[in-house]
Amino acid sequence: MQVNNRILLGMSGGLDSTMSALLLKQQGYQVIGLTLKTWHLHPGKYEQELQKAASLAKKLNIEHSILDISRSFHEEVVDYFCREYQTGRTPNPCNRCNPVIKWPWLIKKAEELNCRFVATGHYVQKVKDNGKWYIKKGADPSKDQSYFLWNLSQEILEKAIFPLGNLTKSEVRQMALDYGLKETARKQESMGVCFLGGTNYRDFLTQKQANNELTIHPGKIVDEEGNLLGAHRGLAFFTIGQKKGLGLPDKKFFVKEMDPETNRIIVSKTASLSTSTLKLTEFNLIPHLEENRKYQVDIRIRGIDKVPSLPGFITLQSDKLLVDFEEEAWGITPGQSIVFYQKNIVIGGGLVIS
Repeated sequence: MQVNNRILLGMSGGLDSTMSALLLKQQGYQVIGLTLKTWHLHPGKYEQELQKAASLAKKLNIEHSILDISRSFHEEVVDYFCREYQTGRTPNPCNRCNPVIKWPWLIKKAEELNCRFVATGHYVQKVKDNGKWYIKKGADPSKDQSYFLWNLSQEILEKAIFPLGNLTKSEVRQMALDYGLKETARKQESMGVCFLGGTNYRDFLTQKQANNELTIHPGKIVDEEGNLLGAHRGLAFFTIGQKKGLGLPDKKFFVKEMDPETNRIIVSKTASLSTSTLKLTEFNLIPHLEENRKYQVDIRIRGIDKVPSLPGFITLQSDKLLVDFEEEAWGITPGQSIVFYQKNIVIGGGLVIS
């Protein structure tokens, strides 16, 4: 009986997915490249990226197609992004896109094309323990992307392959140079929100507001006692800890809290922005946890490698997950993703309520 060695690879046109294709070919897989065409603020520039993916697939001599999912992407990711900022929360579009858009579409297309597995260029690994699949940190600490994949389902993880998980970025760049892909090897990495193409999110929200695509209400700025100090143009344009742009005569004030119920920004000069406890919702836990029992974990509050994990505990309480830090964590905002690790393995994560 012939083994199905067909694998669908999500291709962006960048270094990581291109080298993933090469590695998979060398491992004997029949690689089919798929580029998901999402919504983008700068369509002209984005179209060039799509064609770059097609060109690289041709150079690697693999099948390739482009699937337009821009409508569902806008509904599920861009609209979500705007709604969260609208109510003073801090969204992470990657953590929304991966389980809701990117991976489900890749899995669906893989089934249509009779592909046994789905691969991406993420710098992560996966392991199996007690019958369950887990994401594990990538070998390159500076490029580890495990924070962004905490809410993938078991069905997705079972089919997922990450060819770059045990490699460093410098090794991947060298592979591209050795293969003659100098332009790809030296391409600057994209940073920030993918669909904004470098545009500041506040400018994007302002544009949506001007086009009557987003309603953002102005409101009051008050101190901790409720005294009126000024006005703001919308919760969407502010974040916890922000000092600039408040328009107050006293520049020592910073944003302590945002209240979507009253549409008020509460400011302070002295309040601590650190916390030792959190409540999470929409959480995903891979191992079975008993309710009302504390479990020791390493806690990651942001996806960038310069922010170290913090030691602490998680406790499951019905529909909420409680987080207790051993040391206080600074500047955490509602809507933010919090991810839990045990020995470099992601055991779950959730979204901050308070």
